[in-house]
Amino acid sequence: MIRLFKHYVPNAVLLLGLFDLILLGVAAELGWVVRAGQIGMLVDPVVTRLPQLGIFIVSLETAMIAVGVYGPGALQSIRFATARLIVAVSLGVIVQATIFFLVPDLTFWRSNLLYAMGFSILGLIGLRILLGKTLGSQAFKRRIVVLGAGTRAQRLKTLAQRPGSAFVVVGYVSMSEANR
Repeated sequence: MIRLFKHYVPNAVLLLGLFDLILLGVAAELGWVVRAGQIGMLVDPVVTRLPQLGIFIVSLETAMIAVGVYGPGALQSIRFATARLIVAVSLGVIVQATIFFLVPDLTFWRSNLLYAMGFSILGLIGLRILLGKTLGSQAFKRRIVVLGAGTRAQRLKTLAQRPGSAFVVVGYVSMSEANR
């Protein structure tokens, strides 16, 4: 775990966030290239679009954090994650359209935004499915150690085994020799 802004963030969540940043950049560029190909426009080097791509990545990542895409509940269920991702990407695109309206020099066409939005949603959902299969859902759960070994500890054990729980019990520390 790493500490960011007085919060402990699991390494798996940081890895997911890094992959999301890369995927959002690829989706934005792919949206631009697809739209430019449709209208017969020559595609300039990616360096000419770095401010637009940066705004796309930052606005969508900020919206994803605000909506709670990286929360423990969203990382356990693909259905819950999909709903949050759709809301976050839509919110990010609305914010981005507002930015582009206020600063016309940074324009990233609305049709490009539509394609980039679709590629982003598909890519982010696919990434979560892929990481869920490779890392397993245990990687995104909070790991706890229980002090005690009585009935309350047993209750925590049963809660941790429920589907969709946000934590996993990694051990018990007995407070008395009687109950181990």
